[in-house]
Amino acid sequence: MKHEKIFLLAIGREAKIIVTGTVARNSKEFLLDFEFLVRDTHEHNFHSPIGLNHPQYWKFKKSSTEKAQLLEMEYSGVSRKQLNEAVREFRQLIGPGFSLKYNIVIQERIKTLKGIRLGPQNRRLLAVI
Repeated sequence: MKHEKIFLLAIGREAKIIVTGTVARNSKEFLLDFEFLVRDTHEHNFHSPIGLNHPQYWKFKKSSTEKAQLLEMEYSGVSRKQLNEAVREFRQLIGPGFSLKYNIVIQERIKTLKGIRLGPQNRRLLAVI
């Protein structure tokens, strides 16, 4: 089962969180997997937040699947509140009686997730656009 949630971030960028749940064998437990995509104002399609020109690209490519997913989560610009909202909506879709289990160790990393912050100079630039 998949659930997609799009958030408009502070800098005009959109972030999409795709929550995919698969039912574990012989249990009432969903294994959750996440995908993080971004789209800037001048773009038509969503893409990975860490592209070929990103400074962390080689670190992303050399990492394990779990670490790569955590890097995408950090660089997508989503906040802890937004991620929790997407998970909460997924939980409502599957209904009561099921528990959720994460494929990656996301609970420890979510504590430091703050989203995109704007400084005074960026706010002035955003007001012009």
